Amino acid sequence: MSTRAASWWFGPVPARRIDVCRALTFGYAAIWLTVRAWYVWDVSGLPSRRFAPVGVMTWLDAPPSRPVVMGAWAIGLACSVLAALGRGLRITAPLGSLTVLGIVTLTSSFGQVFHTEHLLALHLLILAAASIIEPARNATERSGWPLNLMMATLAATYVVAGIAKLRFSGTDWVTGDVLRNWVAADNLRKVLLDDPSSTFGGWLAGVGWVWGPIAVFTLLVELGAPLAMVSRRIRTPWLVAAWLFHVGIFAMMAISFPYQLSGVAYLAFVPAERLEARVRQAVAGGGPRRARMEVTERP
Repeated sequence: MSTRAASWWFGPVPARRIDVCRALTFGYAAIWLTVRAWYVWDVSGLPSRRFAPVGVMTWLDAPPSRPVVMGAWAIGLACSVLAALGRGLRITAPLGSLTVLGIVTLTSSFGQVFHTEHLLALHLLILAAASIIEPARNATERSGWPLNLMMATLAATYVVAGIAKLRFSGTDWVTGDVLRNWVAADNLRKVLLDDPSSTFGGWLAGVGWVWGPIAVFTLLVELGAPLAMVSRRIRTPWLVAAWLFHVGIFAMMAISFPYQLSGVAYLAFVPAERLEARVRQAVAGGGPRRARMEVTERP
C-alpha cells in the first residue's frame, strides 16, 4: 500500500463519528433481532433434513437445537443493546456481532440466502474488531480504517451484483428486456403463490420505454459504488441514488432491503457526528444552525 493510500485508509476521523456509527449499527441489530425473533424460533424447529449449511454453519452435520439457537439469540440481543450503549465494548461488540453472524447464517441454511443480512453481520464484525484493536478512550480522533472498511464492504456488494448482471445477460441488460421480464416474472410468480407482489411493478412491465433507463441507472449505482468511497463530490449523489435504487426495488418487486432503506448501512459514508449533533439540538430546541456551530468541521 502506498504512503498516500495508507494515509487515506488509516487517517484520523472524529472519534465520535465511529461511536455514532457503532451505536446506530448495533442498535439496528438489536431491533432486527427483536423483529426476527419469531422467524428464528420457527426456523430453529424445522426438521434436520432441510438443513443445508452455508458459511460458518458448514462444519455442522445437523442444526443446533432450539434452546441453543434461542439462547444465542438472547445473547445477541443483550450484547447488541449494550454495545449500542457503549457498555463493555471489548466483550459485548464481539459477542453481539458473532451471534448475529451465526443467526443469519443459520436461517440462510434453511432456505434463501439473505445477502443483506450478511452485510449487517460484516459491518458489526468490523466495528467489533475496531473496539478490540483501538478501544474507545478520551481521544477526540481515531483511525478511520473501520469506516473505510465498512464502505469498501458495502461497495463490494454493489459491484458484485453489477458484474453478475453483466455476466448473466451482457449488453442485453441495457438494450434488451432482461430487467423488464425479470420484474414481470417475479411478480407473476408471487401472484400465483399468493405472496406479496407489486401492482405497480406489474403495471410498469407494460411500459416498454422505461426499462432501458432503469437498467442503466441500476448499473451506474452498482458499478459506481467504489467512486463514492474516494470522491466526496460523487458521494452524496451516489448515496441518494443508491437509496432510491432500493426504494425502486421495493416499489416494483415488493422486495425490501431494510438495512439500506433505514439508511444505517450508509453511515460510514457520512459525518455521523454532525447528524447526531443536529438531532440533539433539534430535540433540545436549538435548531440545526446552532448544531452546525458546535460541530468542528471535519472532512
